[in-house]
Amino acid sequence: MTEPTPISPPTVVALPDVASSPSDPKKPRLTPPTTSTNLPVSSSDNAEASSSQSTEISPEQGGGGSVMTPVVVAEPLPDDEVEVTEEWWDLRMTWGGKVWEIRVGGNDMLYDFRAKLETLTAVPAASQKIIGLTKGKLSAELDSTRFGALGVKKGCKFTMIGTPEAQVFKDPSLVKLPEIFDDFDMQYPSHPTGKGGGILPADDPRNKRKVQEVIQSCPITVMNEPRPGKKLLVLDLDYTIVDTKPLLEGSLPAEECARPGLHEFLESVYEHYDIVVWSQTHWRWLESKLVELGMIGGTRNYRICFVSDRTTMFPIFSKRGGKIMKHEVKPLAYFWAKFPEWSQKNTIHIDDLARNFALNPGEGLKIRAFKSAGTLEGLQDRELLKLGPYVGLIRGWMTRLIS
Repeated sequence: MTEPTPISPPTVVALPDVASSPSDPKKPRLTPPTTSTNLPVSSSDNAEASSSQSTEISPEQGGGGSVMTPVVVAEPLPDDEVEVTEEWWDLRMTWGGKVWEIRVGGNDMLYDFRAKLETLTAVPAASQKIIGLTKGKLSAELDSTRFGALGVKKGCKFTMIGTPEAQVFKDPSLVKLPEIFDDFDMQYPSHPTGKGGGILPADDPRNKRKVQEVIQSCPITVMNEPRPGKKLLVLDLDYTIVDTKPLLEGSLPAEECARPGLHEFLESVYEHYDIVVWSQTHWRWLESKLVELGMIGGTRNYRICFVSDRTTMFPIFSKRGGKIMKHEVKPLAYFWAKFPEWSQKNTIHIDDLARNFALNPGEGLKIRAFKSAGTLEGLQDRELLKLGPYVGLIRGWMTRLIS
């Protein structure tokens, strides 16, 4: 299989869209550069998906033990419930013999309201029984409903019944390591498509507020200071550079879980990029595994700037085949707010899941997942070997864009 040859018109300099991969036999689609600098969420232009589903899952196409998760194009949520001038509800909740004051925005989802209650009381959302807030039952199927559309009266008083999670007995034998939910993927166009338009995740006021909450509540612990003039490479961990399942289970040594060519790839890009690792794994697992992999504290010719775990991610809602879907996202604006020298003009986010790019589709580069560590097929994986030169080409495009 021949290497893809990116072809850019003389007046167009941009990143490939999320459908591109260094091992994809098709040439990457190119998009016009964006001039938007609005934070917290990038709405940069990106090529619209050309098909509704990807079926490129053959290892022969991917170079060894890599697979491409089937992808469908996400459908934007309807915008008729979005409040341009947002209203707020000040509520009073009775629980555990106490009265709690809660403030909710009209653009918040019912899911966000339940999450507020869980933060205050430690009662899991699935265990909350809410009485007196609305006439009907607030089932999980309504989680994507805007709070302003629920018909709740301003100043409403209601009661919640539920037991905090810490007080619920759990059989220790049933407690498992965290699992990464990745059996589907969704690709987001940069413009609403089809009838009815809708609102994209990057433009949703609720999602913008969530990004600001992450920025304000989650400090970044820098391990190696950003270097002047370097671009930003955000690298997913789970199934992108590591086969996560055997790594977390301990069924294989860490070095055997690493994708072939991992350290060579990181050394090759470090000359021009500061490297940030973003994982859906919680920090208590992430730090020790990165040390075991030799990515932190090793003697390699690269340094990790900092890492981010799933506490800096949050769920968004969209549609898939007409049904409401919920998944977490990685907002790059979290990094850009902390380090203004980085922006949509000099950032690449590499991941095996396009849905993680939902708020920043123009900065995402999807590659094939690595799920075959410890096998001959896994040893033959060549994705990272091809990714290094490919990222070098993108750096050239970004340099021309900035200049």
